[in-house]
Amino acid sequence: MKVVVVFTISIILFGVKAWSAVRNPFEIEKEPQRTMHTITDCMHVTSEEGDFLYRKEPEPPIIHQSSKRSSPMEVCGLYVIAAPEQIIELSVKFSNIPCESGALMAFVDGWELNGQYFPGIHDHHLDIKDRVKEFCNENFNWFPNYHIAPKIYRSSQNAALIQYRIPLHGSFHVNVRFRTNPKPCHIMAEGLAPFYRLQSSEMSPNCTITALFPAVVSILGLKVSRNTDVTNECTSKSGEVNQLSIGGSPGLDSFSMEKTSSICGHTDKVGPEQAIFCDVTSIRLESSSRANNIALISVRPATENDLDIATLVC
Repeated sequence: MKVVVVFTISIILFGVKAWSAVRNPFEIEKEPQRTMHTITDCMHVTSEEGDFLYRKEPEPPIIHQSSKRSSPMEVCGLYVIAAPEQIIELSVKFSNIPCESGALMAFVDGWELNGQYFPGIHDHHLDIKDRVKEFCNENFNWFPNYHIAPKIYRSSQNAALIQYRIPLHGSFHVNVRFRTNPKPCHIMAEGLAPFYRLQSSEMSPNCTITALFPAVVSILGLKVSRNTDVTNECTSKSGEVNQLSIGGSPGLDSFSMEKTSSICGHTDKVGPEQAIFCDVTSIRLESSSRANNIALISVRPATENDLDIATLVC
């Protein structure tokens, strides 16, 4: 880092010496070009920042019976995923979503698929009604009005969603930016990080890792509950539960996953790998309100070579 700083400063100093006494007044520094994306798929998944545009024109009348028409009540979405230690800021620059035609747009703090949410409704610190913000326009206008202040939404984790239902016509422009999240609790995993860290807090006692693919999971470190020995008995005499559970399911909600193991205790030894062959692989850190539990987990995509270490096949 120091080399880069010194090198940059040196360039600036030498540049000053090379400049003429008077700069050309017509030399204007160009603004950095923003990345622009056009949404064409109903389920558009991205891990990029930038501007995202969608526009639906009124469909022409059907001339041939063989012609196909999109479902008027189809719900589509812009699914955004960031790095584990980031949250997502979505700015709706403009939206022409006419209420009178049944059109609707919504920001979702997390992801929704087939009626299930990530993070699950039992694990997120916000109620589902506070995580889903719906809106539409009373007065439709094809021409975007950029003078109106944009609606700005922020996710609680590295996954967020813009859902939209546009039966006849409409358009919107959304800007995506990533912000730092120093203490991630819920993580949508892409399987690229060397490890993932879960840590509970009073605000978010339950933390999760969700991977939308069959995965191989290994525990790299564990500090869960007051028990120093690693055990499967993780419920205290007072009924408090502090445990790390691994499993899989066909949907996003890790609360209803089929578990292969649930453990607690303290260890810095790397545990054995176990393969979860399900559509969704989940790791759930369940904590009591006053606990400070920490777990280090490795997650990688499973292959056919991992069938011999499979602990669950959905």
